[in-house]
Amino acid sequence: ENYFIEDAYFKIYRVIDNKDVIAYGTGSTNHTRLSYDASGSYFNLDMSLLEADYLYGIKFLYYINGSYEEQKEVFTFRVVE
Repeated sequence: ENYFIEDAYFKIYRVIDNKDVIAYGTGSTNHTRLSYDASGSYFNLDMSLLEADYLYGIKFLYYINGSYEEQKEVFTFRVVE
């Protein structure tokens, strides 16, 4: 079944302790809302905000048909200096 995604957001969390580093910004500031163009959705992230040698996860939240749904898949990355 296809759905129209009205908005998409991201959050970054530290995997070792499940601590949100950048929480979903679904409020009035929408600071984690994804942008989009002809190539697809994207976001800019200042990696200097993250500590080196930690594993981080990215999760996505979609606003579909009047409610929020979190994507089940998690994307991970490690920050190195």
